[in-house]
Amino acid sequence: MFRKAYMRMGLFALVLTPHGALAVEPSGPSAPVRLEIVNATGTSRLACQLVLAHFVTQDIAPIPAGEETVITLRRDLDEGTLTYQRGEGRRMAVENILCGIVDNWRATRNDLNLADLRTGHHANLRVICKAQNSLSCINPGATE
Repeated sequence: MFRKAYMRMGLFALVLTPHGALAVEPSGPSAPVRLEIVNATGTSRLACQLVLAHFVTQDIAPIPAGEETVITLRRDLDEGTLTYQRGEGRRMAVENILCGIVDNWRATRNDLNLADLRTGHHANLRVICKAQNSLSCINPGATE
């Protein structure tokens, strides 16, 4: 019964911006920014994931202990929105980036602080992830 009602209603989902307009691919002026994620855990591999608009996620290749990875993003010059583009695909807004230890990602994941990239304080941001009892990812020299 629910299936029939659902099919007749033809439900649509719209993604809205905070201002109530439909979300579209950013087209205004933007500048490249660079995020470096350093795995300083000593022995554990890191798994990181970009959480993008429209409930899309993009996994980043695991980062071995002692290594780092670089993610190239773009920053909207008007609003500070960070965007990610995979290959020739469309640019999508970055909600957040999560990193955790591969073998225990759910319990150790951290939401990286991207405020300095969003506000334009830095065009390059280096985040160092360490693990003692739990994973900690910090931006050395970040504005508080």
